[in-house]
Amino acid sequence: MLSEILALLADGRFHSGEALGEALGVSRAAVWKSLKRLEDDGYPLQRVRGKGYRLPPGAGLLDAELIRSRLPAELASRWQWLVYQQVDSTNAQAQRVQAPGQARPLIVLAEQQVAGRGRRGRQWASPFAQNIYLSLAEPVSVGGPGLEGLSLLVGLCLVQALEDAGYRGCQLKWPNDVLLDGAKLAGILLEISGDLTGEAVVVIGVGVNVLLDAAATIDQSWVSLYRSGQRATLDRNELIATFLKRLAPSLQLFHEQGFAPFRQQWMARNAWAGKAVKVISGSNELLGIDGGVNARGALLLRTESGDVEISGGEVSLRLNHAS
Repeated sequence: MLSEILALLADGRFHSGEALGEALGVSRAAVWKSLKRLEDDGYPLQRVRGKGYRLPPGAGLLDAELIRSRLPAELASRWQWLVYQQVDSTNAQAQRVQAPGQARPLIVLAEQQVAGRGRRGRQWASPFAQNIYLSLAEPVSVGGPGLEGLSLLVGLCLVQALEDAGYRGCQLKWPNDVLLDGAKLAGILLEISGDLTGEAVVVIGVGVNVLLDAAATIDQSWVSLYRSGQRATLDRNELIATFLKRLAPSLQLFHEQGFAPFRQQWMARNAWAGKAVKVISGSNELLGIDGGVNARGALLLRTESGDVEISGGEVSLRLNHAS
């Protein structure tokens, strides 16, 4: 019933619980219970005594046709589109629906993930109708080495899209996080299946905190577009379309020239440039100064014993180090 209630509230006006119940053929108490569950999950529902309930401006349900209408025709028809109310994870679903040997460009969106994943198996908080949970499957023929720097490119396109949408101050943390005000706003998860030396499918998973206003399950500093307080769009359909318009041409250039053409743009948004960091890669721990990235997207770490290139790992600030 939550989808039906949110569809009625999508006009941005106040609706009383009684009116919502009448429209849906349920009791006012049933409406209240559904909306209470939504609020308990962190949805910033606006309620005013005597007026009823209202969504934040621009909030509403995902709509593939609406997203497609905001894209150039060649992009709208480029991908197969699948939108779900609930999945375990959009990345897993994108991999499941690909026919063996017949992979094609695909976009999977969901209102909710019940087993959303971040890097290294971490849980990604995925409450209903609040955030962007998007996976884009792309057949590739360059193998694993040809995808070096791809997660950095996706993050850059996401930050540029948020800038296009009116958000200021978004930055990139190597290798796949978007930060705002020093807190995590979005994450990227790449998964590759098929022949890692030839024909394969790369699934690009993107999660963005849009409306999330409370979450007890997130174990790190986080922020959402809503909580940022910036007066910019909260329309997830518009944000997705803006992101895809940035990503599609960038992917084409990436497949032709790799990450090198995007390096300087990424460096200009590097959240921890020149700061003391700790990098954990496997069983190794390195301390040094964040020197940005090279043309392949590897992190350049300035250590006491010299410069080191790091292709994978977890990076954190050394808060007890003067930088």
